[in-house]
Amino acid sequence: MRKALLVVGVQNDLCCPEGASAVPDGDRVAPRISAVGSAVDHAGDLVIAAREWLPPDTESFANGRLAPYCVAGTSGAAFHPGLQLSRRTRQVLRYVDPEENGHSAFLAVARDASPLEDLLRVADVEEVFLGGLPLENAIRATAMDALRRGFGVTVLQDCVAARDPQAGRDVLTSLRLAGARVTSSGEAILSLYKSGEARLD
Repeated sequence: MRKALLVVGVQNDLCCPEGASAVPDGDRVAPRISAVGSAVDHAGDLVIAAREWLPPDTESFANGRLAPYCVAGTSGAAFHPGLQLSRRTRQVLRYVDPEENGHSAFLAVARDASPLEDLLRVADVEEVFLGGLPLENAIRATAMDALRRGFGVTVLQDCVAARDPQAGRDVLTSLRLAGARVTSSGEAILSLYKSGEARLD
């Protein structure tokens, strides 16, 4: 079964304590996601990093509903320096207003305008490992969209961060009920190496 690691929102404005829309303890996810990314890459599977790449004239910024964050081309929109992924990692960018269009990474597209779902389908991916932030909106929306599209979903609970811990726990419970698995990065890495050994036999 082909797998993919989908990394969502591991960017300076969301991860760093001084970021414009910082998630508490958000910077702790980067090294853990990097470890999973290395295992996925060595298994020959796909790593996709999705990031916000919002125009400065985004409507929700202009009307004050959201403070500007992850503005295209700024340091705040750059990946967190602790996120170390292979050069083979595919990138998708989400240009749409999150307040108007939603928070799912499935709204993101590659530089050639290929939607995220197309990248997964072309690679014959059946299961998605999911890490990043914020858990309450971007991770939840992405997981639900993946489930609706028929992908298996595994949320890496030590690779996500929530703005509110109780809300985060509630989200993980709701995702389990919706059909997602919730596990640790260590368990995910172990499963990848086991499946790799099985393919070599």
